[in-house]
Amino acid sequence: MDYKMLFLDLDDTLLSSDLSISEENLNAIRRASEFGVKVVICTGRGIFSVKHIAEQFKIEWDNCYIICLNGGAVYKGYPPALIKERLFNSKSAALIYETAKKYGIDVQIYRDDKLILENISERVKMYIDKLNADFMLVERIMDYEGQIAKILLNGPNDVLLKVEKELKQGLKDKFNVFFSNPNYLEFTAIGTTKGEAMAQLAREIGISTDQTIAIGDSFNDISMIRAAGLGVAVRNAVDSLKVEANYITKNTHDESAVAEVINRYIFGEGTKNIYKFRFPILIFVILILIEQLLASAFNIGGLKILGYLYINAKDTVRFNVLSLIIPLMLCFVVDYFNQKTKGEDEEEFWVSKYGKK
Repeated sequence: MDYKMLFLDLDDTLLSSDLSISEENLNAIRRASEFGVKVVICTGRGIFSVKHIAEQFKIEWDNCYIICLNGGAVYKGYPPALIKERLFNSKSAALIYETAKKYGIDVQIYRDDKLILENISERVKMYIDKLNADFMLVERIMDYEGQIAKILLNGPNDVLLKVEKELKQGLKDKFNVFFSNPNYLEFTAIGTTKGEAMAQLAREIGISTDQTIAIGDSFNDISMIRAAGLGVAVRNAVDSLKVEANYITKNTHDESAVAEVINRYIFGEGTKNIYKFRFPILIFVILILIEQLLASAFNIGGLKILGYLYINAKDTVRFNVLSLIIPLMLCFVVDYFNQKTKGEDEEEFWVSKYGKK
C-alpha cells in the first residue's frame, strides 16, 4: 500500500517517558516528509503544548497539519494557523461541572490556545508544568459562558470511574466521554473525535483513508485507529487499543516505535526477503510431487529426477512417500530458523507488505 498520510499521537506514542522525541523518530519523520508523506500530529493536547514539539520536526509544513483537543481544533502548517473548530457552549456542560464538584474533581476547559481553570490544585499544577500550558483563571467555571472544545476532569482513577458511571447515561447523545489517561476523563461534542477529524481532513485534501497510517496508545486513539487504513498500537498501548489495531509495534514509545512503523510500512524496510528460503524449497517439493505423480501414473521411469525417491520393483515404479520426509524436513528447519531470525510470522508478512487486510 502506498501510504500518503501519517497521523501521530504524542504522549506515550511519539514522546518518550521523559517527553522527549528520540533522534530515530525525528529522522524517520523527516525522511517520510521528504518522501511526500503528509505528517499530522493528532493529540488531545491544546495547541499551546504542541507548538514546541512541532517545531522540533524541522520539516516542510506547507501541507502538514496538527489536530488538537481530540479533534476539537485543526491547524495547518507551522506556525500553526487555525482552520477548523468543533465547539459547544460551556453552559451545556453544567451537569459535568456539578458532578465534578460533588466528587471533588478538578475541572479544566479548553478553547483554541487557552486552558481555563477555576483553581490550581497540586494535581493541576503538575499538569501545567508537564505540558508547559498557558492558562487563564476564572472565578467559577460554571459561570463561564464562552464556546469551548473540550472538558477534562483531572483526578484519581477510582473516583473518575464513579464520575463516568454517573454521567454516562445523563450525557448520552450529548458528549463523547472517554479516558485519555487513567487520571484524565474527557468530554467533547458528539462527532468530535480524533478519528472523525482525521477522516474529514484526509477527504478534504483528496487522500483516501486507506492510504493513511495512525499510531496511538490510549482510549482516545481508538477512533483514529479504526478510521485509518493501517491502525497501529505501540507496544505499551492499552489492551482496548491493541484489539483494534492492524499492527502492534515490537518497540515501546521509549524505543522509537514511530520510527519502526515508518521504516516498515512507508519504506518497506525489514520486510523484504523474509521468506527468501521458504519459497524455493516449497517449489522444489511441489515439483518433486508433480514428477512423482506423473511417473507413477504413466509408469515412466525416464521422468525420474531424483532416483532415491523411487522404489523400482521389476516392471513397476512405486512412489516412495517416506523419502519426501527429507525435503519436507529441510523446508521446516530452514523456515524455523528464518522465522526466529526475522521475528516474523506469515500474517505479519502479508499485512506488512499490503497493509490492512
